[in-house]
Amino acid sequence: MTYLLVAFLVATVVPLFVASWRSSLVGLGAQGLVMAAILVERGWPHSASGVVLLADLLVLRTYVVPRYLYGILRSQRAARRSDFIPANLLSWTLACALVVGAFHFGTALCPEGGDAALHVSVASGALLLGLLVLATQHRVFAQVAGALRIENAIALFELAGGHALPLPVQLGLTGALVLSLLTFGAFMRRLGGATESPAGLAEGESP
Repeated sequence: MTYLLVAFLVATVVPLFVASWRSSLVGLGAQGLVMAAILVERGWPHSASGVVLLADLLVLRTYVVPRYLYGILRSQRAARRSDFIPANLLSWTLACALVVGAFHFGTALCPEGGDAALHVSVASGALLLGLLVLATQHRVFAQVAGALRIENAIALFELAGGHALPLPVQLGLTGALVLSLLTFGAFMRRLGGATESPAGLAEGESP
């Protein structure tokens, strides 16, 4: 499982520095795919709750979420560049410090080490980076991306338990994500999720 957790961390950190809304959507989709792989690595789910969870991770988070947001941003002709943390050395240092702090937290919480400590560390780091995005950005899509990062971090925390939730609870969690996504989409359409207006694009540059 170690390589899957490292892949999740990469999918969480890299889009912050690439500064592109497309890379952010790819990162969100990759997070869902990695979580689905973590679930399957433990054995294919046989309970109804496990099947719903797998569909949540593999279909909803991996494909539906990024594809739905992509359609909105594409229709708004969003500029290619989109910073999710301020593009300065202080913000980058803070992001790195949050990840390091998350690993210290994971080690303290799971002193036995191993996959359990790494799992908690990666989930904690993803949660803190999502909060960093929410705290430093005011644009609608950046706020949406930050909220979805936090949602994925919470889902990764839940996978650490290794126990299937009761079916009504799992259906409620998946339904809450769907409603949140629709709400985010409505805000992006109403308030504008684009990072810049089309007029702000360089001449001859396509979104």
